[in-house]
Amino acid sequence: MLMASVETNSDSLDVTQVINQQIITKIKYLRRFNDAISSHRDREIYQLLDNQRYAKEIEHREQQPNDKGVMNLVDDLADQLSNYLSENLIKYLGKTYPFFYYEEYQTGHYRIYFGNWWDRRQFGELDVLNVRFSFDQTEYDKLRTAFELARDNKRYNSERISKISSENDRLQDLIDHQREREERKEALQEQLKEISSRSGIWESSRNKESRQELVEQLQKLEDQEEEFRNAAQTIKDNERVVLSLSKENTILSYEQKSIIDTFGSFEDFELANRNLYANYLASLNESEGKQVDDDEQ
Repeated sequence: MLMASVETNSDSLDVTQVINQQIITKIKYLRRFNDAISSHRDREIYQLLDNQRYAKEIEHREQQPNDKGVMNLVDDLADQLSNYLSENLIKYLGKTYPFFYYEEYQTGHYRIYFGNWWDRRQFGELDVLNVRFSFDQTEYDKLRTAFELARDNKRYNSERISKISSENDRLQDLIDHQREREERKEALQEQLKEISSRSGIWESSRNKESRQELVEQLQKLEDQEEEFRNAAQTIKDNERVVLSLSKENTILSYEQKSIIDTFGSFEDFELANRNLYANYLASLNESEGKQVDDDEQ
């Protein structure tokens, strides 16, 4: 009976040998991983998790594929590894991004908060295994826009606040002149009554125009009166909105100042974010960054 075999590089290898070799490779990987964990060699752990990225961003070598056959051996430990690796990463981020704060809401998962002030914003999540920020896009876009507006000495919500304030001024004017409207309404009604009493079957076009004009003026006053009935409540509602928008402006100004004080500009902040993986791994001890011999990969 012929033994099953596979062809690899034109050499016939026994299936058992192939299996054994794969097992040895996996065991080597897991042993090395375990050793790195035991010694807290975080840089080496990141290399083992994504050798392709490590080779490109740290060693500046291209065409270094990941061995999925061994790297997926620790996939089910992602949360635990994230928790383990977060210790040194968050210490590093505390110095380089002093305005970010983190909350582990479940094992290995971290929310990012911008600042330690009242009503601070939740700004996204920290992806520990990939050493990157996953920012909340809506909140991030607000910050980006705030920086863009600042170039023209504008604030994020200034235009909306101005429009709402103008609307409140108009509504307050309705409240202040309610008596005058009542008097005007009575006068118009008297004029309309007088014109109507003069109209007959053959009403003149001039009389019709005058009557129509009075009707339109009365309707305008009625519309204003309808607004007046809700004006006080609308003003209160608008004031609450303005307060909320003003608070958001204040928080955004805190965030802008934090970034400028730390990085100098929003552009440099974004550059640091893009280079976070390389910068962080470069900051780890050189003993953690030793390269692996070809026969160990």
